[in-house]
Amino acid sequence: MSLLHAEYLKLSRRRLYYMMVVILAALVGLLAFFLLIFAQIAPDLAEDVPLLRKPIAYIFGAQQVAGQTWFPLILAVVMLGSEFGSTVWATALTRDPRRVGQISARFVVLALASLLAITAGIAGWSIVTAIAVPGEGGPSVDEWLNLVWKVGLIELAWTAIGLGAVAQLRSVGPAIGAALALYFIDPILGLWGPWETVSLSAASSALFQIDIPGGFGAFVPGTDLSLPHAVTVMLGWTALGLFLTWWGLHRRDA
Repeated sequence: MSLLHAEYLKLSRRRLYYMMVVILAALVGLLAFFLLIFAQIAPDLAEDVPLLRKPIAYIFGAQQVAGQTWFPLILAVVMLGSEFGSTVWATALTRDPRRVGQISARFVVLALASLLAITAGIAGWSIVTAIAVPGEGGPSVDEWLNLVWKVGLIELAWTAIGLGAVAQLRSVGPAIGAALALYFIDPILGLWGPWETVSLSAASSALFQIDIPGGFGAFVPGTDLSLPHAVTVMLGWTALGLFLTWWGLHRRDA
């Protein structure tokens, strides 16, 4: 618990997290405007933009917000990577040499922080949907609870990938580049059948099990994956990221 508390204090005292939350809020606001409101106020200009209605707009929005996986990637890379440029990591190992414990504490705190930010973004999207989107109904309590664990699973996987990238490269810049390369390239590769079965982005989309309106589903990988398959892929990437983190830190600091 002391390691978890130390990581919480470290994160809460950095302006990085709050700046990233503001950026996330701005991006979610833009998405909500163009996907929920623009087609209503300017139908002639938004001919190719599907008009979302309740209740599907809630789940579709949760999928879009959860897809902002740059958030846990960058947060994990910068928070762990900044420790390598000073004596913080060496001091942490001196006080508690258990690498598994050190990694676990960082992983849990960063994943929970990302989940909190993404959940707030989904809440904001839902408020806009409730006020501005036509239609009736919404997700039940059970459906909202299902969303929480699905979003949490996404944050776990991408946080682990971020930690793994910076543990291997030991530099924030290259690690962010490598992590964002995966973020942008993986959805494109996911359109290719063989890669779709192991694609992190495809699995993230498949967790929500919804039909994308307006014919856009053909351009979103993962629509054909089952929920158990998607969960397995997410857990596999999480395990890979954590293994790369442990291996990178053990190999370089042994």
